[in-house]
Amino acid sequence: MQNYNKFDNVFLDINEEFKKQNELLALDYKKEKKKNLFLGILSLIKGVFLALLYKLGVLQKLFYANICLAWFYDFKKFWVDYLGNRNIDVIDFHFLRNTYRAKFQEVSLDHSDEKNPEKFLASWQAQGNIFYLFGSVWNYSKKAYLDCWLFAKYIKKNSYVLEYGCSIAPITQGLIKYFGYKNLKFTIADIPQITFLYARWKLIAHSTVDSIVISSAKKDNLPDNVKYNSIICLTVFEHLNNPLEVANNFLNHLEGGGILVFDYIKGEATGLDSQQSMQERGNVLKFIENNFKILKGKVDFENSMGLTIVQKNE
Repeated sequence: MQNYNKFDNVFLDINEEFKKQNELLALDYKKEKKKNLFLGILSLIKGVFLALLYKLGVLQKLFYANICLAWFYDFKKFWVDYLGNRNIDVIDFHFLRNTYRAKFQEVSLDHSDEKNPEKFLASWQAQGNIFYLFGSVWNYSKKAYLDCWLFAKYIKKNSYVLEYGCSIAPITQGLIKYFGYKNLKFTIADIPQITFLYARWKLIAHSTVDSIVISSAKKDNLPDNVKYNSIICLTVFEHLNNPLEVANNFLNHLEGGGILVFDYIKGEATGLDSQQSMQERGNVLKFIENNFKILKGKVDFENSMGLTIVQKNE
């Protein structure tokens, strides 16, 4: 039996971890926070200040200098206290990030049978994908979850927001941190893999956040008769083995005039990128063109698309 050491050779049974987490969620840790206009404005000002520091390149330097460490202490509670791994400090974090990155190079989808839900999920639950947790926490934390500022103005007050394929749910975290005054409600959704386990753990107590575990065996994972005002789907489409079905589900679950925020990499179906997504890319973009109005960016059939914001036709 392999010697799993709970440090640089961790074994996680992801399905079992989700079962245990479901039991915790059933206990209902959610706490209703009192609405405070002053605190909402204060968080917005803080966000503006951090965005300025990021634009000037100062925020990144503070992270690289290990001066801003709140992100690490959050991660440590998950990695050590929740998962039961060995104690680490911030230097260990970066050592492990690089160690698991090397293991991640061996992970890829089986394109010969990627439509098989069990094999598709197994690729995403492979032990090498632990790197996704370290990489996502580091990449998003040093940006202080500021990506949401690129499109927050399009999200109206009292909206119901879905972050689909959310990973560690950086957009939901950013909107909670800096746009509390908008009184938003959230659903985060992803397949059962390590980064989603972290997202659900971190947001378990938020009364405004629910979660959906996606099954690639189902055509529509979203609840019947539920409509969202905004759907966020970033760095996701290139991984899907059913992208056209997902785009159609977004249309059906968006209110009239609701917005979809997405991007779409044009790759070569390497690693965990799906061959099906590459083949259906043109049809997906044509579907979006026919059913949505472009608010920001453009639909590009020839090149990778960055942040694009479209609005469902009324």
